[in-house]
Amino acid sequence: MVNLPGLTGGLNLHPMFVHFPIVLILLAATSEILHVSLKNEFYGRAAGILLNLAAISALIALYFGYQAADAVGHDSPGHDRVHLHRDIMLWFTGLTVVLAGVFQFIKSSRKGYYRLIALAVVSVIMIIGADRGADLVFNYGVGTHSKEMNHEASGHHEQGEDSDHDGDGDHEHETHDDDHSGGHSH
Repeated sequence: MVNLPGLTGGLNLHPMFVHFPIVLILLAATSEILHVSLKNEFYGRAAGILLNLAAISALIALYFGYQAADAVGHDSPGHDRVHLHRDIMLWFTGLTVVLAGVFQFIKSSRKGYYRLIALAVVSVIMIIGADRGADLVFNYGVGTHSKEMNHEASGHHEQGEDSDHDGDGDHEHETHDDDHSGGHSH
């Protein structure tokens, strides 16, 4: 069996899916810019396909995002920011799904700059929402084992100076920086 500690040790599946709509909507916008500027239909078709895939993946990420938010709890640090992130991404997902439908089924809406403007708007909303998600993870530790990890990391060197990091039992280095102020030197 394959050992996937990042997947099996994760608190939820939201991080596994959240990057797809981010990349796909930005690729759709880039393709639409190329379509409009180069007047090349290939990029127009690509923009439409990428927008459809972004809408589908946004729905999946939203589903797992709700599961992740439910697991966080109301008394966790940054909980109010979870609601802000959720609300922004609800707007992003809703608009992306509606726009995908409009541009898929109403061919006249693909003419001119309509799709380019729409993709620019949803891209900006997505960037703001993704930034709020990153804030939750990196500044509040939401969705991570950060408390447990910090506890384990603080006790890392409590075994003493003779602890074996490379598994061979020998300390080849004669000096050891006990205060670790200059970095980790072994």
